[in-house]
Amino acid sequence: MLKKVFLIIILSVMVSVVSSCGFVADGPFGWIYTDYKSPVGMGTAKSGSKEGRTCIHSFLGAISVGDASIESAMKAAGIQEIYTINKENLSIFGTYTRQCTLVAGQ
Repeated sequence: MLKKVFLIIILSVMVSVVSSCGFVADGPFGWIYTDYKSPVGMGTAKSGSKEGRTCIHSFLGAISVGDASIESAMKAAGIQEIYTINKENLSIFGTYTRQCTLVAGQ
């Protein structure tokens, strides 16, 4: 009986640790799956004919790599003037997360 209780406690701790390893820090969060896009800001451009996207990736909350800056998104698409800035978040069981900056402009 004591072994079963101990096993349940260990498994509960493991699930808690793994499920919160990596997560998107802002906005809604789904423990199993998160995937959404939300607005950040508006610029002065009249339209958004070009779109640049840059991302940060995280694995198990242990390693995070990437550049999701507005400047790098603008450079990737050759944008000189910003129309909109949005962010996109993805998380799968907290083991893989991605946060992207989406810049539209001219």
